[in-house]
Amino acid sequence: MSDTADRRMFKTPGTALLVRGALSIVFGLLILVLPSATAFVVVVMFGFFAIIDGITSVAHYFYDPAGRSRWSVAGGLISIAAGIVAIAWPGLTAAAIGVLIGLWALVLGISQIVLALAARTFVRSWGIWLLIGLLTTVFGIVVLANPGLGLLGLVAMLAAFAIVTGLLLIASGIGLRKLAHTQPLYGH
Repeated sequence: MSDTADRRMFKTPGTALLVRGALSIVFGLLILVLPSATAFVVVVMFGFFAIIDGITSVAHYFYDPAGRSRWSVAGGLISIAAGIVAIAWPGLTAAAIGVLIGLWALVLGISQIVLALAARTFVRSWGIWLLIGLLTTVFGIVVLANPGLGLLGLVAMLAAFAIVTGLLLIASGIGLRKLAHTQPLYGH
């Protein structure tokens, strides 16, 4: 996309959340359709998802000056790094995949919690953001506590997590769009 198209896409509040939510749901459904996928396929799918999700978060930082947050960029960069690591070393075992995804979710969830708490004074739907952060953090802890769940158990957990998170992101994006039509988003 051109720079102008990118700016138009992220000009409306909530668009980045809608894009991230849709990507998350597609990612979850792809995993469900391929339950017996090899570790290689799961790692590569996760890698691409994490990179795209991270790029979307970082892009939102640059295209929404009023709502900038270093935590959004930190979460985006963490997602990009996790995706690159996953694609660079696709032959990981199920336990290593669990550790990689668990660490990614834990750090990303904590950054989302901090972002939600910082936004609570000026964004009405901050509670959904907090719920997403809590869900992501709990998912990370569960996966880290049980990295040997086996590939299919991990795949089912990852699919459920991606779909639920996607739905929450879409709900938050819709809420931001409605809020933008009724009042200024970043006013005092």
